[in-house]
Amino acid sequence: MSQTEFDRLNEQMLVKLFEISPDAATQFGKHKPYDLHLPHGGFKRLDDTLKLLESWHKEASRIADSAELTPDQGISLELLEMSLELQRFAIDDYPMWKMYPNGLEHPGWLLFMMAVREYAPLPDRVEGIVSRIGELPRYLGEFRQRFSDSKPVRAWTEIAIETCEGVPDYLAHLRSFSKDSISSSLLAQMDKNIAYANEDIADHKDWLKGMLDVSVEQFAMGREKFAKLLKIRGIDYLPNEIIAIGEMTIHELKEERAIISSRISLDGTPEKARQIVESDTPDTIEDVLAVTSSETENAKQFLIEHDLITLDHEGILNFVKTPEFLSSAIPTAALMMPAVFDKIQHGTYLITDPLDKADLNNLWNRAAIINTVVHEAYPGHFHQGVVSNNKPWMHQLPHMLIASDTMIPAYEMMEGWAHYCEKMMYDHKFCGTDKDALAMIGFGLWRACRAIYDVELAHGDASIHEMVEMFVRETDTTRNSAEADVKGFSHTPGYGLSYMMGRKMVLGLRKELEHELGERFDEKLFHDLMAENGNLPFHLARKVVRSAMVPH
Repeated sequence: MSQTEFDRLNEQMLVKLFEISPDAATQFGKHKPYDLHLPHGGFKRLDDTLKLLESWHKEASRIADSAELTPDQGISLELLEMSLELQRFAIDDYPMWKMYPNGLEHPGWLLFMMAVREYAPLPDRVEGIVSRIGELPRYLGEFRQRFSDSKPVRAWTEIAIETCEGVPDYLAHLRSFSKDSISSSLLAQMDKNIAYANEDIADHKDWLKGMLDVSVEQFAMGREKFAKLLKIRGIDYLPNEIIAIGEMTIHELKEERAIISSRISLDGTPEKARQIVESDTPDTIEDVLAVTSSETENAKQFLIEHDLITLDHEGILNFVKTPEFLSSAIPTAALMMPAVFDKIQHGTYLITDPLDKADLNNLWNRAAIINTVVHEAYPGHFHQGVVSNNKPWMHQLPHMLIASDTMIPAYEMMEGWAHYCEKMMYDHKFCGTDKDALAMIGFGLWRACRAIYDVELAHGDASIHEMVEMFVRETDTTRNSAEADVKGFSHTPGYGLSYMMGRKMVLGLRKELEHELGERFDEKLFHDLMAENGNLPFHLARKVVRSAMVPH
């Protein structure tokens, strides 16, 4: 009976959570009546969420004390506890909610999501889009109140101004995209709401420019708080250990790059080898999208033919150019994951068009495209998203709180899995050429640099400029890409390290299981279990995978 009571409590609390954050409801596939509304733009949403989590955790713990929970319920309770700790950390320890003034980024992302996800007929989705555009002025007014007694970070304020400059163009795109599919009355309401929103966006931009005068340069949380964040997320490594691993990884990858380069170019230099790899680049971002789509299908077929993982064939993946107003948040590529509650498991593969042709060659040559496909689509994020949505929705609770302006949750499992897939697919000869290896090494250097600057920036031991210089020095990338990467990750502390450290933990678990099981180790089963538990923080996913693979 108590197990049933536990599930009933979680369902009741989910309704209350989505009432506070209707944007999160849309993101995770609950649409009516949530799609019509934006949340409160100020501190009230964070405070209401904290109070809900506190009462939820108190009642869930009472139920757990009265009877033994199922394994999945036990995991759910641990995730609830972690979510509560993350919410408290985000409010009190590192209040980014009153440091990062990009009030349009999340609503803009939400409108984009509603436009590209085909969870309902377009006219129904546009009705919600129009309603939310109409609520933007109210939301932004509440958002500005966060900064009545605080000062934003200068670099992040500059990003927010760029977002303000891009959103009106996207609203115009939404109108053009929708006008032939909706009624004349809804179109008239859309025009009215867009005009109203654009006026407030202009005022918001002026407010941001004024905030530049009182903005601050520093945003570091400090050593003690960063270590606390890692502990909440279940990461056993100390920050200085992460830096040391990053530096060692860079050294090893550069040695490997030199060997690979000598096989690609006659003079044997990494620079010449990179030029050869970059010579095979699609001409435009539209061509990049087409090649990405084709290579995604190739990767999917390869997995089937080599029986490396169990695929779900119902998911739908679209390939879209990143809207300009989101380019600072997505400097290269990203995967909009399928929603757990949507009947159609629909994902969106976003590719950002760089400003410079040199950046296009660097980021989107064919070898880089293939490596990114493995990471973002198959068997990486998209596959992981589809199959993990078959697990209890409570496994995604920490991710749902992103919409409540909390700290980035534990992404080392999600990013670690995708990063692991790159080398795994290379080893199985899907992308097994020297050019593919050079691209993979290049991305590996990126991830090692991210781990280093993640810690350095969080500790306050380096500036954004210094970390951009490090990134340019240690990788093959251009300065434009380096600046976009460092600035983009600077306001998501603890995320940048997820790639390299997550991959290290996934590989460590695999080696541990191979040693224990010997010939009984089943690679496909390992891949299936890792993917379907991809929404968990690694320390909990490890528990589930070990329990399933190691005989008791």
